[in-house]
Amino acid sequence: MEYTKYRRHPRVYKKQAEENNENTLTLTAAAAAGILALSFAKGMFWGYMIKKWRG
Repeated sequence: MEYTKYRRHPRVYKKQAEENNENTLTLTAAAAAGILALSFAKGMFWGYMIKKWRG
């Protein structure tokens, strides 16, 4: 129900049908495994550097 005659500034367009606009990220299994391997290698590197720096 539209209340156009009771609105001070009536709408000049109708809203489009609402779509699912959730911000989701879709990853393949290979991409997820790559990210996991990269973060693991980065953690190993920084662990080694911190251990080397502390003595």
